[in-house]
Amino acid sequence: MQHAPDLVIFDCDGVLIDSEILYCKIDAEEFTRAGYPIDPVAFARKFVGITFDKTLQMAAEEMGRPFPDEVAERVNARVAEVIPKELKAVKGIAALLDRIGIPICVASNTATERLRWNLEIAGLLKRFDPHVYSAKMVARGKPAPDLFLHAAKQFGAAPERCLVIEDSSVGVRAAVAAGMPVLGFVGGEHCWPELGDQLRAAGAFDVASTCDDIHTILEKAGLPAA
Repeated sequence: MQHAPDLVIFDCDGVLIDSEILYCKIDAEEFTRAGYPIDPVAFARKFVGITFDKTLQMAAEEMGRPFPDEVAERVNARVAEVIPKELKAVKGIAALLDRIGIPICVASNTATERLRWNLEIAGLLKRFDPHVYSAKMVARGKPAPDLFLHAAKQFGAAPERCLVIEDSSVGVRAAVAAGMPVLGFVGGEHCWPELGDQLRAAGAFDVASTCDDIHTILEKAGLPAA
């Protein structure tokens, strides 16, 4: 990254909150129960960053038949039970947010109500509200650029002056398509060893393993302190 950004756009799941490890476990178990055998690690590798509806569609196409309606119902019921008890913010994220002296926002493929609910549980919603943007607000979710461009527009920020932080190849491709520099992040508990290389291959200019790494990279780019 050659210059300090005017806006930092955070993905949510796996970047701000350690939710992917919880969602992948629930989804893998319920998909397996419905006839699509997969473990949580394989689920993460294949579907992290993709909307739940698109994930259902992709898996159903592989199976050659649709999933029963009750699969989504069971997933939602288990999420409602598990997330309030077990969801936590990514380690070090609160301290990082305290050190960023420019506007920040969230842009996630997660549906609006669940996105805000997750952030509230993790104690982060007040840090971003009202700048919490969901793919439900635009015509196309990631990997299309629509969501990131929508977020930038709310601040009047030029795409090339934004920095996106993402943990999925889907999100990285969306940022690249939007003309935004993107930093990969592999500090979530769901991450697998090859993920950093995959994020670079998708277009990330660098990869951070911790929130301290993110701050170091931002400092080198001349980011103002809070």
